[in-house]
Amino acid sequence: MYSLVSAGVLACDLVKHPRGAQVADVVDRVLALEPTDLEALAATSGDGLEGDRQAVLQAAREVPQMRTLLRGVGAAVGDAQPDGTEARTIVDALSQTLLGDLDDLLALLLREAPLDDPEVPPAVVQAALDAVSATWVGAAAGPDVLAATERLRRRWDDALPVVPPPLPDGYGGHAPDLRDLLDAIGRLDGAAWSRVDAAHDSKRGGLAWSEAMHLACRAAHDDHRVVAVARGQLAAARALRLSAVSTTPVAGSAAMAVTAAVQATCVLDLLDVETARTLLGTWQAGSGAL
Repeated sequence: MYSLVSAGVLACDLVKHPRGAQVADVVDRVLALEPTDLEALAATSGDGLEGDRQAVLQAAREVPQMRTLLRGVGAAVGDAQPDGTEARTIVDALSQTLLGDLDDLLALLLREAPLDDPEVPPAVVQAALDAVSATWVGAAAGPDVLAATERLRRRWDDALPVVPPPLPDGYGGHAPDLRDLLDAIGRLDGAAWSRVDAAHDSKRGGLAWSEAMHLACRAAHDDHRVVAVARGQLAAARALRLSAVSTTPVAGSAAMAVTAAVQATCVLDLLDVETARTLLGTWQAGSGAL
């Protein structure tokens, strides 16, 4: 479900996730691990944690998942047309449910550097995955699982600095623009986010937005910026989750607007004018007054 090339999907899910900001921090840290970090993790011990690991993974799998919800919706509706109230309930449930899950995220990290490197010791890989799993679940599953998450995180927290490394310079010369965009997320008020939502709603239907995102993702891939762009998307997810908009009805449109704007900004030097306008327009509808 999740792909680093299309990291905006993960970012949108993290805006919905109750611990999305913390998960974004840990995933960002995994993607930015340096050889000295790997050595520090290798010096820690992860013995006796398998029971905790399974308890945390099981707790994550008990959270409603989109694939399960869709099957339930299909079974409940059947061939009948839902009335207005039923339709609204279905839409609300779908909009609040994550597209992916913890298993998808762990699979993504195992496919990408540095965890995909066969030279990285399995115990180090497991320490990183444990930190992501523990952060994803957090305290949601009760005190017993909370204690398990704390034990799983201990190696990671003891070995590494708390603060993720800064975003890289580059982005075709648009790193300052990306930093400005991320800073602006926390400063937009309700009226500005309403403008974003209205602009997003006006562009429903058609494939222009999806095609533009595909072009921007492909541009990042072809210019070897996938990890740098993904880290920008994780920073945007963190900023959105910590902002007031993440708990409002317009959170979904806000996330789509921001992830599109981040994707465009990170590869702006590689895009044609129309593609850039398509991806930036909804965000600019709200942020233009800043």
